Amino acid sequence: MSSNSVFINYRRSASSYLAQLVWRELTDAGIDAFYDINSIDAGQFDQIILNQIAARPYFMPILSPGTLERCQDPGDWVLREMQEALKLKRVIVPLVTEEFSFADFDKYLPADLAAELKRFNAMPVPPRFFKYAIQEVRERFLKPIDIPVIPTPKTDAPIVVQKQAAAAAQPEVTATQLSAQEYFERAFKKKDDDGDYDGAIADYTEAIRLNRQFAEAYLFRGLVHGRKGDLDSAIADCSQAILINPQMEDAYLGRGMLRNIKGDLDGAMTDSTQAIQLNPQEPAAYIVRGNARRDKGDFDGAITDFNQAIQLNPQIFEAFFSRGNAHGAKGDLAAAIADFTRAIQLNPQHAVVYYNRGIVRTAKGDLAAAIADFTQTIALNPQYANAYYNRGIAHTAKGDLDDAIADFTHAIQLNPQDASTYRNRGLAYMTKREMKQAAADYRRFLELQPNHPQAQALREFIEKHG
Repeated sequence: MSSNSVFINYRRSASSYLAQLVWRELTDAGIDAFYDINSIDAGQFDQIILNQIAARPYFMPILSPGTLERCQDPGDWVLREMQEALKLKRVIVPLVTEEFSFADFDKYLPADLAAELKRFNAMPVPPRFFKYAIQEVRERFLKPIDIPVIPTPKTDAPIVVQKQAAAAAQPEVTATQLSAQEYFERAFKKKDDDGDYDGAIADYTEAIRLNRQFAEAYLFRGLVHGRKGDLDSAIADCSQAILINPQMEDAYLGRGMLRNIKGDLDGAMTDSTQAIQLNPQEPAAYIVRGNARRDKGDFDGAITDFNQAIQLNPQIFEAFFSRGNAHGAKGDLAAAIADFTRAIQLNPQHAVVYYNRGIVRTAKGDLAAAIADFTQTIALNPQYANAYYNRGIAHTAKGDLDDAIADFTHAIQLNPQDASTYRNRGLAYMTKREMKQAAADYRRFLELQPNHPQAQALREFIEKHG
């Protein structure tokens, strides 16, 4: 039997207004369309949603800036819906907004899925000409076709009816809200593609001026404030997003991350726990809570959270990296090294993980391996003063004093206010019996740390050799 019914796939935080408009335009034209207005958690509704893909020949992803970013997570719902549509051989009709970058296919999607989606013709839907674009979509791409579909199971019907009624009850999207959406998308592109944080904040602010209930605009403006280091403004924006939409898990997650950075560990734990309650399948929430638990000294609780994140997504770099830090803080050095090694396999370009593994290897006495890790850290980030410093410590422990002095010197060039580097270079000079150089370094150390417990002994050394 021929049908042109449609399943609408979208990211709520990126294009909820457009999804609502698409649904209403198609429905008003007599096309049976389905979209879920709530954020999807893995749980009792999973199969019901997937069954709606099976029941409809057309699958319509709405692609705007930010839609695909979280598709790097194998458990992401937008990703799962796309994979299900391709598995069932549904006809894909992508709708793309003006600011969407097609490079996002290769950047965020698994290679096989990206290749498949590129095969389908994408239809631009600029908000200013939305009605005309959707009319063209209906006429060109949504003709009734006869392909195998699986009717909605009778047990699903009441919930499907309920979700359709909820979609119909949504207030109509206004022209002002569409204008706000344009500023929102422009801001999203500025912050990610251009690194123009001030420009992004200005556009998010205009989107909020046009639509005071635009929770996503508050959230993302808050995250940009956070990138700029304005934590108070960032937290305030996330709180406003939560006030508008108390079910917005991303806002709790974002505020939890910001509170953690600010040192409000209890607040970070409260927010991340709320995010987990709203979506227990989100690995990032467990990582945020795990980091807060680790910083509070609850290493076992932290490791439990990181284990859960890894169970949900075994390819998530941050979970192995954070678990490695927790194991290291707990004193389980072998487990820490194993986690850092796995993190490096997942992201070999991340300088800090090599650095942290080098610290743990130094603590284990594996100095050659530690030096190799610090060397790789420096190759990835030549401005990493602490990597030179700690490689100097490892060289000193090995007895390679000339190499140690060279590293301490480079660390001082990058950070001339770090007293401990002068002290350790002075120690290396003294061990080499180069007393004048040692005295000069100790003098500088005392200028920076005049009340150090060993100050008197160092002053006596300087008087004798300086």
